[in-house]
Amino acid sequence: MVDGKFFDKLEAVARAVRKRDEPFGGIQLIICGDFLQLPPVCKLNEETKFCFQAKSWRKCIHINMELTEVRRQTDKTFVSLLSAVRLGRCTEEVTRLLMQTATNRSERDGILATRLCTHKDDVEITNERRLQQLSGEVHTFEALDSDPMLVKLIDAQCPVGGRVELKLGAQVMLAKNLDVSQGLVNGARGVVVGFESEEKGLPKVRFLCGVTQVIKMEKWVFKGPSGVHLSRQQLPLKLAWAISIHKSQGMSLDCVEISLSRVFESGQAYVALSRARSLAGLRVLDFDPKVVRADPSVLQFYRQLRRHQLLTQVKKNAVVAKTALCNQGLKGKREMRLRMLFWPL
Repeated sequence: MVDGKFFDKLEAVARAVRKRDEPFGGIQLIICGDFLQLPPVCKLNEETKFCFQAKSWRKCIHINMELTEVRRQTDKTFVSLLSAVRLGRCTEEVTRLLMQTATNRSERDGILATRLCTHKDDVEITNERRLQQLSGEVHTFEALDSDPMLVKLIDAQCPVGGRVELKLGAQVMLAKNLDVSQGLVNGARGVVVGFESEEKGLPKVRFLCGVTQVIKMEKWVFKGPSGVHLSRQQLPLKLAWAISIHKSQGMSLDCVEISLSRVFESGQAYVALSRARSLAGLRVLDFDPKVVRADPSVLQFYRQLRRHQLLTQVKKNAVVAKTALCNQGLKGKREMRLRMLFWPL
């Protein structure tokens, strides 16, 4: 999601700071991402520029590798569907399968499907309204920030807000890995089933993975201006009746409800659909094939990448074959010499 102009600025700054003319000042780069997901966020009326379109990209990146193994989903039908949507293809079969999900009921054990929304405003309105509809006392948890004067900067970097408000029955989501072996990972869904009677009144959450646990304060540390370290201590929870598609990137969700009628970006539909682990845990409310699209410049980038990888592989195979033939020829010559040496008179 790094903008091309920003990539060029980073490259120039790195050279200036290190006082070296090599790309990025000689810093070794390992860059990972998927350009067929959401594009960089640009200012109004500015043209989207991916980082592979940056002026410094070619001189900085010498080796490109494409990862092809899917780890989030295991169902071959769903994997094939998502592969098509990722490339902006929406066949009749893809449309049929997605429209069938409208009748799915993925809620269980009091944990509702999280709705993914295209716009941030819809998320805030949905979560606030659903929290107000719950009866009972509001439990408020204020964050402990290292520098209250830089709260906006901390808000921008921290996955949880400065204030978390919860009620009994609130739908929540973990915002940090707590115990991967138990399934308590970033994006794990749960419902608040109680609060401790102690002074802090920490919430007890029952998660979809089967674990019920009291959630304690966690700490996030970030780098601020001039390398200063900032931190926030807060509950690693956020309301999860709804989240934005942008915020869902990188998450794996067991039960998802998606409204795609207001999709406005290339790759947005794919990001939303691919958060689900399975078709059974997915419910698409208003699917329209027109929302499935991929950025043409990104598709061209991947075509060139695959063409280059194919040519590289062909050259490698040719070198291997030539080496094998040479070795075979040398072996034949050695055998001939040995036969001449030991040929009976």
